[in-house]
Amino acid sequence: MRMKLLPEILVVLAALGLASCNPSNRANQSDQVYSVMLPAVRLGDGVPLNLDVWMRWKIEKPGVFFAQFPNVDTFNKMVLFPRALELSNTVANRYPSVDSVFAQQRELFLADIKQALSSQLGENTISVKEVTIGNVTFPKSYTDAMEAAGMKRQHIEGIQHQNEVDLEKATAAKKKADADAQVAIAEAEAQATLARIETKTEEARRASELARAETAGQISRRQAQAEADSARLINKAELERLADLKNLDVEKRRNLDDLDVEKKRKEKKADSDSQLELAGVLQNNPIFASFLINKELASKVDIAVLPTGADASVLGGFWQPKKEGDKNN
Repeated sequence: MRMKLLPEILVVLAALGLASCNPSNRANQSDQVYSVMLPAVRLGDGVPLNLDVWMRWKIEKPGVFFAQFPNVDTFNKMVLFPRALELSNTVANRYPSVDSVFAQQRELFLADIKQALSSQLGENTISVKEVTIGNVTFPKSYTDAMEAAGMKRQHIEGIQHQNEVDLEKATAAKKKADADAQVAIAEAEAQATLARIETKTEEARRASELARAETAGQISRRQAQAEADSARLINKAELERLADLKNLDVEKRRNLDDLDVEKKRKEKKADSDSQLELAGVLQNNPIFASFLINKELASKVDIAVLPTGADASVLGGFWQPKKEGDKNN
């Protein structure tokens, strides 16, 4: 039994080994990149374009794929190329004018081609991962005509630009001439204004000098008047001062007289009081009164008269020297 199975096992192993060495097995494990030029993709107006396209795709079902196609190149040439060309022509035919594709709608045209190829090239055995359009080639006659038109347009634009430059220069020259004229007019007006200002300034200077001279005369007169008024005031003040001094002297003399009168009055009053007191003493001491009278008479005739009688001790007391203890006598 084992001997019968051995050949079959060897066949299977050999088949597996051959399968692992087959390039198709390696192809289904990595992405495929197909680069091709799609020629004569015609627009709505019949102008043909050439598109350089790169397509990155991968085999999803190797068994089914390789059962239909012997290798990847065969699939690229027999399926992807014609299918991509057909889809590109279908999209390009919707654009009626080559001029729009050449300029304004170029990006939109390429985006539509890429979207159509990415979404419709695939099938159940493969998947398209990325589509890139590297270049769009227009017919040489068209590009030559466009280049000629572009050169002509550039020439016309250059002429228009030069005309605009010349016009701007002419306008600038006119503006400069107008500005120069205005400057000249302004300078003339400024000179006239300056002359008027100088005339008015001279008149003002002369008027100022006259006013200054008049002011100096007024100041001199006022100074003289002020000096006279000052001297008069000084004299008046001196007279008033002298009058005040005289009044003070008179007042002082009057006060002194009053003081003298008051003093005399006080002395007279004191003398009167003394006399009254003496009169009272003499009235109370008739012997002493008699003594004083006799003494006064004796001083006139140089005769000493002594009182006699029982009160002779009264006079004796007057003749006795006072003792230190008799301070109240």
